[in-house]
Amino acid sequence: MTAAATLKALEANRIFTDLKDAEARLAQAARDLKAGAIDMATYQTETDVCTKIIRACQQ
Repeated sequence: MTAAATLKALEANRIFTDLKDAEARLAQAARDLKAGAIDMATYQTETDVCTKIIRACQQ
């Protein structure tokens, strides 16, 4: 594997990891809100952050 291919594979892996982490954070925030562990403002902030990350990863 060439250096360029290795770098491309590493970047793809980073993007995939960021995407899955954001999806997991979003799901956890929903569970926390339902359980009363966080308030709506915190949930909305987490949702906004995760949505931005997910959109950036899908470009």
